Amino acid sequence: MQAGGTRTAALARAPRSVVGYHGCSAGIARRLLEGEPFRRSANAWDWLGEGIYFWEYAPFRAREWAEQLAPGDAAVIEGRIRLGRCLNLLDIEHSGPLRTVYEETAEALAARGEPVPVNTRRGAHFLDRSVIDTYCRLAARHTRSPYQTVRACFPEGEPVYAGSKILTRTHVQIAVRDERCLSHLRLVSFGEE
Repeated sequence: MQAGGTRTAALARAPRSVVGYHGCSAGIARRLLEGEPFRRSANAWDWLGEGIYFWEYAPFRAREWAEQLAPGDAAVIEGRIRLGRCLNLLDIEHSGPLRTVYEETAEALAARGEPVPVNTRRGAHFLDRSVIDTYCRLAARHTRSPYQTVRACFPEGEPVYAGSKILTRTHVQIAVRDERCLSHLRLVSFGEE
């Protein structure tokens, strides 16, 4: 209790669990549901760094992605994601430290005569990947408690209507860095079969 009888509450940093959707081929979905571990995405252009990518509460966006990857053989897996120790980029808490990591990385690369990675208009996020992975690595070293998930909003697509700031493909994406955060996996049926 504070003076004057007002109560204080512990800061809740992010929802503790969310539902996520992972798009893949039907064959991969079957193997994952049989217990095969997920393969972490490790592409140099993955915007949230290394991890298993899910769309938060967006099954149709996951299906669209899966259909691009495996036309005619797409599948979507739903799972509960316990965010755990989450690098939650939906709030401003990490903005300053991320900027510092970027600046220090850019300086170190310049000193070695190497270029700073860049993001491209076509969706390759080399810079974001580099900064987020470095940030997570430094945090794990400093705290001895690595980030288990990374969560961010990705504005994407065209305006839904003229003058709108609502874009057709905006989504919240989660990169799960620790597979132990996943549970309750199931295949999604879109009721069209």
